[in-house]
Amino acid sequence: MVLLTTLAEDSLDQGYARAAARRAAGGAPAPHSRWVLTAGLLAVGLLLATAVAQTRQRASAAEEARAAITTEIEDREAANDRVERSLERERAAVSRARRDALRITADGARLARELSALETATGAGAVQGPGMVVRLTEQALEGDDADVDPRTDSDSDNRVSDRDLQTVVNEIWAAGAEAVAVNDQRLTATAAIRSAGEAVLVDFRPLNPPYEISAVGPPTMRTAFVEGFGGSYLQVLRDYGIEFTVQDADDLLLPASAGVSVRYASTRSDVPSGASGRTEQGESTP
Repeated sequence: MVLLTTLAEDSLDQGYARAAARRAAGGAPAPHSRWVLTAGLLAVGLLLATAVAQTRQRASAAEEARAAITTEIEDREAANDRVERSLERERAAVSRARRDALRITADGARLARELSALETATGAGAVQGPGMVVRLTEQALEGDDADVDPRTDSDSDNRVSDRDLQTVVNEIWAAGAEAVAVNDQRLTATAAIRSAGEAVLVDFRPLNPPYEISAVGPPTMRTAFVEGFGGSYLQVLRDYGIEFTVQDADDLLLPASAGVSVRYASTRSDVPSGASGRTEQGESTP
């Protein structure tokens, strides 16, 4: 009972009571309190300044590393482009020399024509002629137009996916195309259109938008594509922020594919009866 009475009468600690009494009397705080407060503020300011300096130093180092990596990537891409151009020149020189050698005889000329037709069909040779160009351009959507994309079952980011390119390319083939290239990357029977993260790969080469699908084929190809499922699919893509154009082209030049290699070889004569004549690369039947 005495404890409760004491707490009720003297609820304020004696130290607080003396401090309150000094403030009531107009007394200033002790000098050492001001020094402690000043030292504390200086320490906090020093810590903040050190943290800011370290953050700026790390940001500068990260920016320098990013710039170095970007420069290295650009240099390697430029080197790869130079090597690829050199390879194209060498391939063209070999092709010219082979044609010249085959045209010496009648049989050689016939083989040269067959070889040219096979190169066109397989993508091993460049193709030139009339056709059409389908251009896919990514556009940004705002507000309520940015619906859920049924292709990915997620919020639409208005980007052309590998599946979009696959569908459009397949419909172009179905419309009668004889040769197709995406951003100058020639498509063959073994070429694949895939994705790696946000990048679209055509025959394992990353491409950047906009995407241009060039096709060489008959005059009816464009009408067959636009009036078929390909045209309907492009209209659906437009609803999700992907614009497109389909234009005729009088003269297209599609480069040869750099990834074509011979997998089987067979002799033109002396093939035993009943033998298939197909062997592994670098071999031929006796």
